[in-house]
Amino acid sequence: MDYNLFENSKCISAVYKDKMPDLTNIEITKMVFMPGEDAELTVTIDTIELPQEMPSKWLMQKANTIQIEIVFIGIENIIFEFTNGSRCDFNLINNNGLKYVCFKSNVDEKEISFNAKWIYVKQISAYTNQTTNEEQWI
Repeated sequence: MDYNLFENSKCISAVYKDKMPDLTNIEITKMVFMPGEDAELTVTIDTIELPQEMPSKWLMQKANTIQIEIVFIGIENIIFEFTNGSRCDFNLINNNGLKYVCFKSNVDEKEISFNAKWIYVKQISAYTNQTTNEEQWI
């Protein structure tokens, strides 16, 4: 994952410090598409890749899941063939000035992919996921 392609990866590095998450085996929990000249897609993902040093607030609430809301602006060339409810890997690479984004299912290789002009993290938070344990994420 090339975090330099984000407009503001500092909020992730502030939480994860030196060991940034791979964002593999994630779950997409929400997607919101806003059409327009610079079409926008907001994707909320859950990961169990916890920071090595959890913020004290997250420790007190016994958080076991990190939720990251990512906004992709100026999206084009969308491929949407994803299977509902499957875990996926998030890949991001430079594509001649655009950012190529791909969420690929770990189950059946189906994907959501597109190019984006800009990418930024809107929010990062943590919560205790009562229905998820590590065995379910494997």
